[in-house]
Amino acid sequence: MRTAMQRTNSCSCSALQHRQALKHVSALPSLSSRGRRAVVVRAAPADVDDEELERRLAKLKQAKGETPYGQSSKAPPKPVEEAPKKKKKEKVVYDFSDEVLHYEGPPHRGDLAINLALGTTLFWLPLTIAALSRGLFVNYKFTNKRISVSTNAPWKTEQLDAAYQEVKEVRSIPRGIGAWGDMVVVLKDGSKIEMRALDRFRELQEYILKRRDELVPRSANELTQEELMGEAAAPAKKGGKGFA
Repeated sequence: MRTAMQRTNSCSCSALQHRQALKHVSALPSLSSRGRRAVVVRAAPADVDDEELERRLAKLKQAKGETPYGQSSKAPPKPVEEAPKKKKKEKVVYDFSDEVLHYEGPPHRGDLAINLALGTTLFWLPLTIAALSRGLFVNYKFTNKRISVSTNAPWKTEQLDAAYQEVKEVRSIPRGIGAWGDMVVVLKDGSKIEMRALDRFRELQEYILKRRDELVPRSANELTQEELMGEAAAPAKKGGKGFA
């Protein structure tokens, strides 16, 4: 009897231990599943935190003057400032009415004669043709108000007029042993009027400068003290001997 009871008790104890072991094993998966669920739920906020962290890092780099990741290191182009437009000077219109003729004529005939004589050589032929067209179709005119150079050729019709007020300087070179000369009149705007084989070129050069000075008033810096006061220059006194 005792042995039978001991066997039954041992069997019941082993059964209880077996049940407890099964319960312990069944509880383990539930804990692991709970941990997995918690990780999955926190996955979305982690991405948001990364984006916020990147923004803060970018702001910090910009504050330090560094270039954030993923952005170009080149500075943005500066806006181009438009240069102030220069005002165009209005061209002055001069009145050439009631002008008085001072000189008018074609280029000097001596220039044409020399070029015709040298035209027998093929080397000088282009210059001969130029001198011939000048002598036939070009005319120079000087009045008390302007300089005029006109060309009336079949292939070209042109007239250049310049008031004496626009003259800046006059240059001339003698030709033909001084019998005639070439003249260049430089204007204030930089343009030039060229006159080749001009007769009486020295006289005309002086006349141009004289008319320019007469028509253009001089500035106060160029006037003498007597001219500013409207008085004539007093003659120099002769020095006397001794004291009065």
